[in-house]
Amino acid sequence: MNKNHKKAIFVGECMIELNGDISSLGTSNSNMQVNFGGDTYNSAVYFNRLTDHKTNTFYCTALSNDNFSKKMILRFESENLNCEYIRRDGSTPPGLYSIEIDEHGERSFSYWRDQSPSKKIFTGLNGKTLIKNISKADTFYYSGITLGILDEIQQNQLIEIGHTAITSAFDLNYRNQLHSNKEKYKKLFKQINKSIDVHFVSYDDAKDLFNIKSPLEIFEILNNNKNLVLIRYENNIIFRDKYEEIRTIKVPHGEVVDTTAAGDSFNGAFLALFNNNKNIQIEENILNSHSITREVIKHKGAIISKEFMPKLN
Repeated sequence: MNKNHKKAIFVGECMIELNGDISSLGTSNSNMQVNFGGDTYNSAVYFNRLTDHKTNTFYCTALSNDNFSKKMILRFESENLNCEYIRRDGSTPPGLYSIEIDEHGERSFSYWRDQSPSKKIFTGLNGKTLIKNISKADTFYYSGITLGILDEIQQNQLIEIGHTAITSAFDLNYRNQLHSNKEKYKKLFKQINKSIDVHFVSYDDAKDLFNIKSPLEIFEILNNNKNLVLIRYENNIIFRDKYEEIRTIKVPHGEVVDTTAAGDSFNGAFLALFNNNKNIQIEENILNSHSITREVIKHKGAIISKEFMPKLN
């Protein structure tokens, strides 16, 4: 690793994923695919595929020494993610979730993450060392899901680490199961907005959390005037950069097979292109990043084969 290179750090939880049709499970065996998945991991992959060669991309999480943890690290390495900031001293396997598809093609999710080692990522002496190592990054990215699995002390530590980065980015990623105390997370997400440079928000998430009726209300709730807020709303990206006026860009999706990583791929691409060229126009960045999303959602699964990655000028 070249120490003169820029450092991009993505923090979160990657989980074991079970995916398949369980409609016959009541009477017979059911075949499900086993994979790995996680929002910040997905973003890290797309960031790393698109970023320049003068940037080291790190995935930061906490795992153990079990076979699933070992395989997960091999997967990270296959995507050329630096694993130096992954704790491996846990005592339990990674968390697990299932995507169940019924006879009508509808998806539902179940989670088993209470014993996930990621929940203790910043605890103990190794946690203190990790905090020191991941502070002052060039690009630092985490999400509401990252935040939601941590206790209050670690949440505050994570927010403070993000504040030390040159470019700190956050995806609200509100999940009702994970953020059941709505009032707490309303305050926490507003607090985070004051200390980050790029805030990615899905209108559907914000609508559920803040009980709003228009995406424009998000700019009133997340009123910082010191950062860039990008809102995914239907076939549009609505954004405001610092004190500038609110603008909207249409981003039609085209063919849709699987939207699992639509937002994750956009976020990773947007941050990579900004990392490559700090002077890139926001509109140009949005359109180029969305071209990645358009391709990703044509395929099943969160991570598409590298051969399908669009070529960006």
